[in-house]
Amino acid sequence: MPHNARRSGRPARRGITALGGPAVAALLVLVAVLLSGCSSSGSTDTVRNRVADADKTDCALGGQAVAGLRDTFRQLSEQLDGLSPAAARGDFGEVKTRVTQGMWLSHQVSNTIDPVVDRMGSPLIGSAYGDVATAGGRLHDSLSDFAAVLANGHPAQPVADSVTAALTDLNSSMDRMRRACPSVFAEPKGPQYGPPLSVR
Repeated sequence: MPHNARRSGRPARRGITALGGPAVAALLVLVAVLLSGCSSSGSTDTVRNRVADADKTDCALGGQAVAGLRDTFRQLSEQLDGLSPAAARGDFGEVKTRVTQGMWLSHQVSNTIDPVVDRMGSPLIGSAYGDVATAGGRLHDSLSDFAAVLANGHPAQPVADSVTAALTDLNSSMDRMRRACPSVFAEPKGPQYGPPLSVR
């Protein structure tokens, strides 16, 4: 967890803090999944009539919750994707704003998906969606720690690494969810990896 970054009593050394490009770009994959293929766009009743078994019903319920997060994921991707240009300009005000917005948006992931998971009867499908909610909470916590470090004016590499790991975890959990419910989610396009985030 990012809390390890604050164990030392010494101030963090100012310098390059790099947030891995593949992790920053990972949210673009999530948006591609959401926008390219939620097939459960009808009403819940229509989906339930069309689907017989509990796993597919749970997939449909979860798919509707995720479809409701389309704008959230899109905005989260935009906020995190804009971190590198803001840092390159030395605009720490914008960097902090984007991190704060990222915290709020990632919190919506767990807040939206957790209640739906509670209604699911399939342990397998519930676990797949639950992992997404957990990963969203982990990203929120990592961004919170990153914001705290930025507020002190001391970017720390371990905290940036934690955000990178949380983004990777969220992307991986979304991929597992997609594979658990192939009838709901279309195949995503490959990610377009960008340059790493550098904060001086």
